[in-house]
Amino acid sequence: MSALVVLIFIGIWMLIIHGISYLIVKYLVPEGRRVRWYFGLLVFFMFGTFADEFLDQYQKREMCKPENLLIFDPEKVRGKTVVLRGNISREVLMTPVIAHVSNILLEDIVTGELLITYKRVFIKGGWLSHLIGFNSSSPLTYDGSCTLIEYKQLFHEFNVKEIYR
Repeated sequence: MSALVVLIFIGIWMLIIHGISYLIVKYLVPEGRRVRWYFGLLVFFMFGTFADEFLDQYQKREMCKPENLLIFDPEKVRGKTVVLRGNISREVLMTPVIAHVSNILLEDIVTGELLITYKRVFIKGGWLSHLIGFNSSSPLTYDGSCTLIEYKQLFHEFNVKEIYR
């Protein structure tokens, strides 16, 4: 059943990009070059829709490297009690991927020194998919978030206690 829905969706999408390509060629391209321009635009719209999703995987891989997500000094953290200093959330700008980064900052309850920075990345997909109108809550071709299991293991391994205020 879901395959049928996908085929119907692809058929409708093909009709839409056929119409857009036809209108662009009809009104903007001189008579002798219309066929070449029509097929060029058709291929561009067909593959361009999902091309940014595939290219964005490389950016996600860079953003989700473990050394970028969890920053702490093992010697300073061992046996400490920490409290949440803040949760700073921001949108990543000027990149092909639409992403939000949430920085969780944990500080020593006694000294107030920042001990742990933990980043969670939530990716909403490529810009072209959103421009065309595929406003899904996550990317179409890969997982839309990255978090680390090591964050929870950090508390057990280094005997860190977290206090909630």
